[in-house]
Amino acid sequence: MKLITVEEHYDTDQNISQFNKYSEVKNNNPRQDQLRPDLVDFSNKIAYMDKNGIDMQVISDAGNSPQVLPDQYAVSGAHDQNETLAENISKYPDRFAGLATLPANVPDKAAEELEYAVTKLGMKGGIISGSINGQFLDDPKFEAIFAMADKLGTTLYLHPGVISNDQKAMLYDSKAYSALGATMMAGAMWGWHMEAGIQVLRIITAGLLEKYPNVKLATGHWGEFIPMFVERIDGFSPIITDLPLKFSDYYRRQVYLSPSGMFTAPQMQLALTEMGADHIMWSEDFPYVQSGKTVREFLEQAEVTDEQREAIAHGTAEKLFNL
Repeated sequence: MKLITVEEHYDTDQNISQFNKYSEVKNNNPRQDQLRPDLVDFSNKIAYMDKNGIDMQVISDAGNSPQVLPDQYAVSGAHDQNETLAENISKYPDRFAGLATLPANVPDKAAEELEYAVTKLGMKGGIISGSINGQFLDDPKFEAIFAMADKLGTTLYLHPGVISNDQKAMLYDSKAYSALGATMMAGAMWGWHMEAGIQVLRIITAGLLEKYPNVKLATGHWGEFIPMFVERIDGFSPIITDLPLKFSDYYRRQVYLSPSGMFTAPQMQLALTEMGADHIMWSEDFPYVQSGKTVREFLEQAEVTDEQREAIAHGTAEKLFNL
């Protein structure tokens, strides 16, 4: 079984230095320094893939990307990050594909970088992590990004990002448990997934997928809560929107899911029921999640048809990212 995983991450020493120096958003992963070798060194990635039966990774930067730097550093930082990613991919062209880092808070420049990265560097789309300085992508200021993605017919991967300090303080800080507990609850345990789901909810409700039918959205973590609420959302959407299609129609037409290392059978079956295998891909979230042999064995042993297994393992990703 050919296996492609699509939410796998990298970084560069240059970006790590800039992030530590300039970013007002501070990373909430206590293992970031420990993970540096697996983020920066692509030979480490190859060794891990070979050991665990992974044929290809679709690589992207995530929450620590130049996206969250102050505007004067974000544009050049994203460009440098994409050039470095393309250079690394060129060394292993059969093992990696890439998604472009976008300086989303400077939307016109983000659109230009997406076009450059896709048409000149061979990237398979772009990635945006979380809200943008507290703003969601349905704000009209970001429309240039969707217009460019539509023109290119490409994919925007909507990854979680570090939520704001105000959100964390209101929703997750507590005297009943430790500061680390609040940080994890606000982040990888719950909070940033909820925010990523809100991102998708707002984009579709705002009519952006109606206006830009060639845009594809990819989301991890089994859809960031959306699949379990699709019918609920459909029931209330007519009250607030006059879009010609139901929320679920846009969602099933233009959104794609992957597990991001959440290898759990009930969630997989829910995603299959709501979306079908032709909108599901596989992902591990390497190196933040390192499941070893499980990344392959779970899918090999899953209670799905052979046709579904092949689509999830590689077919959907090959079609979506033109691999």
